[in-house]
Amino acid sequence: MTNHKLSQQRNLYRFDPVAYLVIEKLRLFPLTFALLAAVTAIGVYLFIGWVSNTLWSKPGQMGLLQDWIPWFVGIFISPVTLGYYLWSFKAINKVIQDLETSDVLEIDKLEIDQLVINLYSQKWRKLSALASAIFFSIIVFIVRPRLEDSWTSSSLLPGLTITIATFAVVYMGSILVLNLITNIWIFYKILGKKNLDINPLHPDRCGGLQCLSDYSLKTAYLVSVLGIWIGVIEYQVITQDVGKGFSFVHLVIPLYIFLSVVCFFGPLLAAHSGMKKAKEESLHKIARQFRAEYSGIYTSLAEDTETFKKKSEKIQQLRTLYTMNDELPVWTFDVKTFRRYLLTVPTPLIGTLFGIVQKLLITLLKQQLIKLS
Repeated sequence: MTNHKLSQQRNLYRFDPVAYLVIEKLRLFPLTFALLAAVTAIGVYLFIGWVSNTLWSKPGQMGLLQDWIPWFVGIFISPVTLGYYLWSFKAINKVIQDLETSDVLEIDKLEIDQLVINLYSQKWRKLSALASAIFFSIIVFIVRPRLEDSWTSSSLLPGLTITIATFAVVYMGSILVLNLITNIWIFYKILGKKNLDINPLHPDRCGGLQCLSDYSLKTAYLVSVLGIWIGVIEYQVITQDVGKGFSFVHLVIPLYIFLSVVCFFGPLLAAHSGMKKAKEESLHKIARQFRAEYSGIYTSLAEDTETFKKKSEKIQQLRTLYTMNDELPVWTFDVKTFRRYLLTVPTPLIGTLFGIVQKLLITLLKQQLIKLS
């Protein structure tokens, strides 16, 4: 069965109505969908601002053109989320195809196809995404009027616009998260109980499983975008004192860290145990052979020099082979990839720190003004 036919069978987007509409009917790719989302956000924001007469700031009201947060979310955060949303339906295909063509393991293609389709066709996925979208939309609708320095609280129409946008983005974002979790489960099913043939000299420095490393790093980049969004929310909560009745909002930071770790290490852990097992078995085989040869060399002391030399050379070769196999990777990433991941983790703290510093500076300035007066 060719990769093309497998790809046709795994058109997983058909199990989600929005993805099916965007990919099958509108023929959009992740990048074009993201760009379209950004352009749409600009157009809708300007239209709503014009209709509601909130383009420019007024006393006690923040104008759209002076509020950077809706633009940041609409032009960057949301498009990236929507682009990754489409990408997640096809990413698993790419990884499976790379694993199928690799020499690391053997895959039962029909079994994997059935597994993938069964997991992606579960109806509860759409229901849970809808529930999340409704919940967060309600939270946004309630909290937005309290944001004094925000365009979304300037009138009812901007608030409704952001609420509707939140519903759409959270729905697709929830499906995206479910896809990532499902993909991790698929990786465990594929790699969990397989005997892996790790290549110690593979140029990818991952034993031939760089496809997993690339996938994990891309998901880490995605989660870092979520972290930036969380940082923006934290900035608003801290600087505008809207978190008194919604202190649970701060729980998104540990939730983000947990999600970041799961998204990056989840797929890698699927192969870690198999890679570790393959390395240990390889070392044990060499060690047993080395022990046999090493024990036998004493009996060759009484033999001729040529026989002793051959056995000594074999022992040396076994030591060299052991050293080479001892360098077999047990993780499907290198130091460079891990460093990139670590740089993405603290993203939500940036907005939080900015908010804390700004609030402290404002408090200090007020105290100084009071003293001077």
